[in-house]
Amino acid sequence: METQHNLSQVLRVVEAGHKVGITRRKHLIAQIVPVQETIEFPDFVERARMVWGGAWQGATSGALLDESRGER
Repeated sequence: METQHNLSQVLRVVEAGHKVGITRRKHLIAQIVPVQETIEFPDFVERARMVWGGAWQGATSGALLDESRGER
């Protein structure tokens, strides 16, 4: 199957727990594998408080993102 034309189908196979090999001229060049663990993002607010002490009063990154998007 050609990945570039069937990416959604390839991703369904990976979501089902299978590895998918990507080849070019019959040589394996990459693999798409299912994620084994969830990604945990750092607590930026807590980090800022550790760096600048309890005096830090900034907004959360989510609040800044909402503000930058405006009414969209």
